[in-house]
Amino acid sequence: MSLRYGLLGLLNYYDMSGYDLKKTFESSLQYMWSAKSSQIYRELGKMEKEGLVLSKIEQQEKKFDKKVYSITKLGITAFQEWLEHFPKNLELPIRDEFIVRVFFGEHLSFENLIFEVKRFKKQREDTLEALTTILITAKHAAAEDGLDKSYYFWKLTINKALKETQAEIEWAKETIDELMNRS
Repeated sequence: MSLRYGLLGLLNYYDMSGYDLKKTFESSLQYMWSAKSSQIYRELGKMEKEGLVLSKIEQQEKKFDKKVYSITKLGITAFQEWLEHFPKNLELPIRDEFIVRVFFGEHLSFENLIFEVKRFKKQREDTLEALTTILITAKHAAAEDGLDKSYYFWKLTINKALKETQAEIEWAKETIDELMNRS
């Protein structure tokens, strides 16, 4: 996926400023795709030049004016075409520095490796907690905005992330036990 399709998908729900898109991205797509604010704004500029989105300036009292983006018909068409054409290879790209270090763990002290696996486990537990919160927040947001149909699909993706995270936590627990018994 390129960032643009995530942004077009979010703009299908409603018009948003770049700041709102970044916040929405962080609360929905961040566990599937990462993006920095600078990347989002750069991509919005490109998409506007290509006619996929339009922007308008909204004046605000006591705040800076904000630029609000909306998806165009061309943007809807581009998003729909992308959505319907799944890639042939559905394998996830893998770039996991942590697990590569574990692979070469024989060159580390057991204490250091155990410490890092515990740190990994804690971070994954934090992620699990965040995902659980996102699931609850998404349900409430969908109910408020009349997006119950959308929530069904959001829940499918959040559940995948929950299961993957739970499996990683279980792996970390087993690995810590195994390393501690071996050291």
